[in-house]
Amino acid sequence: MNDKTFASTPSVPKTSTLVPKQRDWAKDLLSIPSDGVSELTRLATLAAGPFHVLNTQVFRQNLNAFAAVCERHGVDSHIYFAHKANKSACWIPAVAEEGHRVDVASGAELTGALGAGVCAADLVVTGAEKSQSLLTLALRQRVLIAVDSPSELFRINSLAKDLGVVDAPVLIRLLPEEQPETRFGTSMAQWLRELEALREQSSNGIDCRGVTFHLNGYSPAQRNRQAHKALDFMEILRIKGWTAEMLDIGGGFSVQYCEPSQWEMFREKVIDSPDKRDYFHSGRIPEGLYPYGGQGNDGPEMLDEILSGVANSPSVERIDKTSTSLAERLKNGRFQLAIEPGRAALDGCGLSVFPIQGVKWRDDYIIITVAGLSMSLSEQWKGSEYMPDMTLWENPGSDDGANYMGRPSGGSNCLSRSVGVCVGGSSCMEYDMLTWRKVQMNRIPRVGDLVIYHNTAGYQMDKNESEFHQIRLPMRFVWEGRGSLPKIDRPLYRELV
Repeated sequence: MNDKTFASTPSVPKTSTLVPKQRDWAKDLLSIPSDGVSELTRLATLAAGPFHVLNTQVFRQNLNAFAAVCERHGVDSHIYFAHKANKSACWIPAVAEEGHRVDVASGAELTGALGAGVCAADLVVTGAEKSQSLLTLALRQRVLIAVDSPSELFRINSLAKDLGVVDAPVLIRLLPEEQPETRFGTSMAQWLRELEALREQSSNGIDCRGVTFHLNGYSPAQRNRQAHKALDFMEILRIKGWTAEMLDIGGGFSVQYCEPSQWEMFREKVIDSPDKRDYFHSGRIPEGLYPYGGQGNDGPEMLDEILSGVANSPSVERIDKTSTSLAERLKNGRFQLAIEPGRAALDGCGLSVFPIQGVKWRDDYIIITVAGLSMSLSEQWKGSEYMPDMTLWENPGSDDGANYMGRPSGGSNCLSRSVGVCVGGSSCMEYDMLTWRKVQMNRIPRVGDLVIYHNTAGYQMDKNESEFHQIRLPMRFVWEGRGSLPKIDRPLYRELV
């Protein structure tokens, strides 16, 4: 490829931009120090392929920001990190050190949390119907269990009796009136019948510590309404003799990947455009999109809205008729609030890097192929698209013709031109695309350059990752910022001597 080739291509593609927010540590990682060798270059050399970079300092700040909101409202709270949002090991010791808790949903997550120093009393086992082995370990350790159905409740009760466990702590999961179509949870009326049946057995295997619910979407108003209804139900449970002290409202706290105003402009220009197919390779339009500008708030601000909201129509006669806001009801009723942030806890805590292996023109834009797979950017596997712009980063190694054969040649005027770029993975599958959108870049990519996706720690890195083609998974480095040394992410128990 030469200057003449570039000059002969169309120069006005349908491109778009959506600038991501970046934390200071990420900016430092990409900065070029006086010696000319950036930390990112060192990590790229070590990885020799795709890799993720994680930062636990921002993670700690995020967890503490949620706790601070509850403290301002005077609410007794527990912050459970939803481990499913990212399986890296580095988060869990940080949770323990900050005095928070962990939401686990598998045997590996449970044993990993215990092995990383989290006390059993600071764990909750969630998810759908759980395996016998997971329940056995949870019961023996007296870990709080979120129960999805009456059949699971009776199974836990029977197992507790077999193990000699008394008053095993459980939360019962409500079928939310706000979203009755969900496959999870059970109605309040059925729970009351089944708990009464359990009592009639003169059983002491279970202690109902409270209730939990989860809602899809990111509506503070929906969560507030459902929380008020859940508290109404918990007051009934207390009358019937159950402990009923904890209300767990789950996760779903919004994240602002970009400025809200930029997101609205992007939606108007691209998503709502009659020509929107032209902005995507092969005209592939995402079926649904995360609200990348947030909901006018970030996670802690959303929690503040939930706690401040007043119930409009309680489902039962209240015992405490003086309460108004959710926070006041929690305080006056001496209820504990539990939340399970995943994505929001990991906001700004990681980025993903993919080396470029190939560059080619396609009509008026460029398709680049990177080392790695789209399964390491999981949003694509929901029929969606990870929309924030990636950064095209010039790797010094891209100038080494011995290591990167076939890179585009040409003068600086040619390479610096604006161009639309989409990104494919290195598999043989047509749909292995990390980015279908033609993202506007200010220069032409070269083999050996790095493509950086920002803020990927929450659900993007490993929700769908795969060793398809026997391609190894991206390496994971933990880097806490300027002046720190990077570490390979691995469980704490492997470092114990």
